[in-house]
Amino acid sequence: MSTLIDLSQYATNITEDIQKIVEFIGIKFLYDKGFFPLFLFEKKLTIAMVDPDDIHSYNVIKDRVKKDTGLYIDPKVLRCDRDALDYTLSKIFPEEYPADLPQLPEKLGQKLAELPEDEIFGEAIISVEKIHQIASEEPVVRWVNRLLIKAVRERASDIHIEPTRTETHVRFRIDGLLQTIVEQEKNFHLPIVSRIKILSKMNIAEKRLPQNGRYGTLVDTKEIDFRVSTFPTNYGESVVLRLLDRSRLLSLNELGITADRLNTLREIINVPVGMVLITGPTGSGKTTTLYSILKEIKAKPKNIITIEDPIEYDIEGVRQSQVNLRAGFTFITGLNNILRQDPDVIMIGEIRDVETAQIAIRAALTGQLVFSTLHTRDAPSTATRLIDMGVEPYLLTSTLQGVVAQRLVRKICQKCKKKYNPPAKDIKNLDLPPDMEFYQGKGCGHCNGTGYYGRIGIFEILPINDEIRVLIRDKAPTSDIRNLAIKEFGMKTLWEDGIDKLRAGVTTIEEVIRETRRRL
Repeated sequence: MSTLIDLSQYATNITEDIQKIVEFIGIKFLYDKGFFPLFLFEKKLTIAMVDPDDIHSYNVIKDRVKKDTGLYIDPKVLRCDRDALDYTLSKIFPEEYPADLPQLPEKLGQKLAELPEDEIFGEAIISVEKIHQIASEEPVVRWVNRLLIKAVRERASDIHIEPTRTETHVRFRIDGLLQTIVEQEKNFHLPIVSRIKILSKMNIAEKRLPQNGRYGTLVDTKEIDFRVSTFPTNYGESVVLRLLDRSRLLSLNELGITADRLNTLREIINVPVGMVLITGPTGSGKTTTLYSILKEIKAKPKNIITIEDPIEYDIEGVRQSQVNLRAGFTFITGLNNILRQDPDVIMIGEIRDVETAQIAIRAALTGQLVFSTLHTRDAPSTATRLIDMGVEPYLLTSTLQGVVAQRLVRKICQKCKKKYNPPAKDIKNLDLPPDMEFYQGKGCGHCNGTGYYGRIGIFEILPINDEIRVLIRDKAPTSDIRNLAIKEFGMKTLWEDGIDKLRAGVTTIEEVIRETRRRL
């Protein structure tokens, strides 16, 4: 039996000669063959292998190292743990470390296949001990860990694990669109889901009810939070993980707001009292904008308190609280008690009903500055939406200070960006400037062939003045509010801001149309 060595210590203490050998051999060969060079004495290299008994791999390694470096492999091979090897390689090659998912072994699939079918797919509850045993198999642990690493490195915002009749599909949402990553045999669905439940501190035996949990870890020195949701379907539990990089909190300057409109936004958020709303559909970046606002105003001597579901980023200097339905702590409960905390600024994660809206307005009326989000199509329709929910117009005219509507459009990949001319029939009714130049990404390895890399916001910023308050009080049509805002403030609509991004070569006409012409 070979001696087991703790390889992880070499991640930060690698010697210069070994570093050169590692770089010369390359991470792919080290990773594929499961070995790592440890010591060099004269021309003899001592290595550690995940499986020293694999004679075939040893001979391949010996021949490759002799050919590439002229060194000989010491016949006495040490043993290392696979996870420790992965950790060491990821530290030495942070940009090149392969995040591809390993194959789950056939013997694990066979073991699962021996379980009664209803235990895997049906109503029967397997014992907690049995589930733990299956989900703690080393290949399953490594597969799930690699899945999370891969998602972070490919900039996924969500991971979808979806069971079908015969397979399990894994998809990443990257830059707003879902992309299929891998399709696994259905037998592996149970251990994969159970492993994620264990990490997220969920009830692993419960498969009939939806559950929510969270899990945090470090990936490439970044603190990543995974918000996890399970949902029972006819073919098994569907799992969605939302990825949150807690170390990446954007400033207002990084959101994509042009300088003139940024000045308007800063005037709105620096009023002493009232209510400011960020609106748009799910996934449009509303919460990111809210956090950016709080990050800016917290520099002032203010008592800022939030009520969120969930807390997505930690902001130093801000007191943040999270809704806990099990404990009976709802948005309503929090808002009813928050004024006793003497706040200057209150941030409410989302206005979901008329009761939340009314309490938020009451807080604004009593001298606080309130920020929140709402689902509306554009900024001018926000007042109409609140009135339709049951809020009295006179309350809105007394509190509403400004509205920001937003969407996210994909940015053209700068590595493969090129100028092109779209078909005339596709743009003839869009009223675009005659000298408009169009760009697109042709697709490359950097953007995984999509032609897009990253996203940027397009914004519609509406300050509320006395003239607009009169329209709100009189329940005027949304079009009247929009027209007055354009006349009074030169407000640019979402479409117009998208055209500005198009003119700057940041995005494509297809993206602007997709995000501004669709209905909520």
